[in-house]
Amino acid sequence: MNGRVSLLGAGPGNPELLTLIGKRRLNEADVVLYDRLIDPSLLAFTNEKATLIDVGKMPLHHKVKQSKINEMLVSYARSEKKVVRLKAGDPYVFGRGGEEAQILKKEGIDFEIIPGITSAIAGLAAAGIPITHRDFASSFHVITGHHKKDGQQLDWNNIASQEGTLVFLMGMAQLSNICQQLIKYGKDKKTPVAIIQWATQWRQKMVIGDLSNIVELVNKKGLSSPALIVVGNVVRLSEQLNVTRPLKKVHVLVPYSQRQRLFNMLGDLGATADFYQRTTVKSIPVKLPNLDSYSAILFDDFIAYKKFVQLLLDCGQDLRALVGKKILVGNDSIAKQLHNQGLLVDEVITDKKSTGHLLEIGGQYPMYEDTEFLSLYHRQQVKSLLFDLTEFNAVIFPSTVSLMDFKSALNHKQVGQLKNIIAFAMGKSIGDIAKRMNFKKVINCRPNINATIEQVKEEFAGD
Repeated sequence: MNGRVSLLGAGPGNPELLTLIGKRRLNEADVVLYDRLIDPSLLAFTNEKATLIDVGKMPLHHKVKQSKINEMLVSYARSEKKVVRLKAGDPYVFGRGGEEAQILKKEGIDFEIIPGITSAIAGLAAAGIPITHRDFASSFHVITGHHKKDGQQLDWNNIASQEGTLVFLMGMAQLSNICQQLIKYGKDKKTPVAIIQWATQWRQKMVIGDLSNIVELVNKKGLSSPALIVVGNVVRLSEQLNVTRPLKKVHVLVPYSQRQRLFNMLGDLGATADFYQRTTVKSIPVKLPNLDSYSAILFDDFIAYKKFVQLLLDCGQDLRALVGKKILVGNDSIAKQLHNQGLLVDEVITDKKSTGHLLEIGGQYPMYEDTEFLSLYHRQQVKSLLFDLTEFNAVIFPSTVSLMDFKSALNHKQVGQLKNIIAFAMGKSIGDIAKRMNFKKVINCRPNINATIEQVKEEFAGD
């Protein structure tokens, strides 16, 4: 029995522009073959057992040949794997998705097409350019800047005669020729042109000119691939319709979470937020100790608390087993989480040396001295961090565990890149650990998302 291949469009760049079914397919996948231009945050949606394979292509250099990619899709599917072919934009818009689908059909492989938002439309919108407008363009035409290997040229006479918006993808290497051909075949040399690089992302840049001067302007501003070439009068609307928000062009790394509150609030303020993956938690089967032997219970983190409650229930007990015992935690964030669960903390301790006969409940290793330790879970290793950290302005750590997850995923090169990043630590104890790393600056925040976002705004909104 064969598996299934999902040819999945990742959208134009911003991870929130992935479709809901696309997110679900990533979570279900056994194997993901991903392109160079996809946002690495999308890989945080995969499960911990998924095999991730980079098959990205650079201009004039293909890391993995298309024929090999086709073979891999067929081979993994025949091994009964759920395979996702993750492609930038839409699989069927100059993404060779049609060719891959033909191969899969020929080989009898079950496959599906999951559309993605194409940059040919979304990229313009992100720069304030509507691809159609009743006063400027009633049609649009999406054209590849690449030629086939046989050297066949585009039909410039037909293209130049179109009255709608022209959008060229993968055309930066041909920009000069595109402008020359459009003018040669009848386009007014003063026709507006916009070049949009890294559309929908924090590093989005745009240059506006016309067919006669856009090449000079692009060279002056240093824009290059990947970029969209937009030709037509709708370009004139960019100045009026381009939306500006206080954290535009700020790039922030946050830990992945189901609720995504940090991610969402940063995005609403115009920042580009990306996820890093978290360790996965596996329970350790243990016997419940005699709680009457302890005067206090110390919870290392909220996960330990939840695992402990489950252990009580499994043993036919509940939180009444804690009556008469002091409840201790290591920071205000854990105290707040327990408060939300209906349990009041007696003390937030800062000294690593404990006093009294207490039971420390945590993960794989104790965090304090002179305690009896109950290990309820262990963490599986975080997958490597796929980001170039020089591209980030800041990273936010809501908890000690999120900081340790981040730290464990770094390679030697990335450790050196921390000197360019500001760390926002949501708690003093988290900040103390962060200060022992190589960050440009560590800013201690109250363990509150709204307060942390305000500090991010204070730091960057005036830049």
